[in-house]
Amino acid sequence: QANQRLNYRPNFHLSPPQGRLNDPNGIFLEGDTLHTYYQHDPGFPHAPKRTGWGHATTSLSSARPWTHHPDALYPDLPYDKDGCYSGGAALAEGEVWLFYTGNLKQEGRRIPSQNRVRALDPAGPEGGFYQRDPGNPLIPDAPEGYTGHFRDPHLSRIEGGWRMVLGVQTQQEAGTVVLYHSPDLERWDLEGEMRFDLSAARPGLYPDLLPGGYMWECPNLLTLKDKATGKDKDVLIFCPQGLERRDIDGQTHYASSDQCGYIVGHLEGTVFHVERGFSELDYGHEFYAPQAVEVGNGEALLLAWVSLPAQDEAPTLEQGWVHCLSLPRRVWLEGGRLRQLPWWEEVPEINTGAREGFGSTVVAESETAGAFALVDDAGNDVLLVESGGGVVRITRGQGTRCIACADPQLRLIADGSVAEIFAAGGDISAAVAVYGEDGCRWRGWERR
Repeated sequence: QANQRLNYRPNFHLSPPQGRLNDPNGIFLEGDTLHTYYQHDPGFPHAPKRTGWGHATTSLSSARPWTHHPDALYPDLPYDKDGCYSGGAALAEGEVWLFYTGNLKQEGRRIPSQNRVRALDPAGPEGGFYQRDPGNPLIPDAPEGYTGHFRDPHLSRIEGGWRMVLGVQTQQEAGTVVLYHSPDLERWDLEGEMRFDLSAARPGLYPDLLPGGYMWECPNLLTLKDKATGKDKDVLIFCPQGLERRDIDGQTHYASSDQCGYIVGHLEGTVFHVERGFSELDYGHEFYAPQAVEVGNGEALLLAWVSLPAQDEAPTLEQGWVHCLSLPRRVWLEGGRLRQLPWWEEVPEINTGAREGFGSTVVAESETAGAFALVDDAGNDVLLVESGGGVVRITRGQGTRCIACADPQLRLIADGSVAEIFAAGGDISAAVAVYGEDGCRWRGWERR
């Protein structure tokens, strides 16, 4: 009975030991080791919200189960007592620095601050020691013109120092991004709000060159080499909230009010010259708050939260935990489009099935058009993936996503309570939460 109750757990997707997991944070590589921090409420759902950072590691060369370490951050200082919110990592001169948004609610007002933490020996047996900078908060509040929704720092090295991008809400309740600059990761100056030049933009896969929304969360600003042209391009990934659903030519756009997508172009000062407009980053039913880091060769590694805000009801709550992250993904730019495949696509461990007390892992591949159902041990079709006729259809229950895709090739991975679909050699990706009748012991992917 104990094992029966544990079999929602994925083998290779990161899930929390207990409590609630959401956004991936502070991703960095240390040799072959991938360090991933994540938003963690260890007492959820039985205790008041107390968001800090969890910490886990895995190997990039072999798909081993994640190793969990003690939580790295807790909301216990005056400037973050209502939450250590999302952020990123910076590696400088042999040291690892974590940056996060401190959340403070005072007299009905949200006061966001940007802070840094020195991570000492994060690969050590204790999982690291974490020293908050005595100069915190480095950015004590949102500047004039913005609300308290001012968060999620993402760091990148640039000529002459470092850049920080933050997702923000203006006083007019519109989402956008702001830029800061620092020579040393300690002193930060506001460069300004990012402006968007659409004069030479061609459409992406969505009806708008640039979406609206009341808040843009979790921005990532990357420089990737387009493999089709050999030219470096800037890619801005972000999560606009508050978009209205639109159905056009049989395809659904903005299926959720919490979206995740990207634009491609080049940044000049604070002006982003858009060359390809907004496209969805993932076409599954659940995918949000991605974090990406450049890994050389013009490519990046990406992880995302396989869920959406305010969607915490799941069968796993009976076991005391909820939500997972995606598999680590290798991301590259080709012809102005981001393509994604599992980092571990060639690693045999991903085919090993189940761990004791966990859900099972099943994979399938097809080069030709067809339909595959994910079938649980009771014989139920939990998820249906169809390719051919210029589209990929993903159906779970009564919900179907239809995505234009000329290439019918599929790679399918179901791992515990998460399924990830990759089509057309990585041109399309889709993450979906899946639950069988009695846990997540899968019979396999079967042709229909």
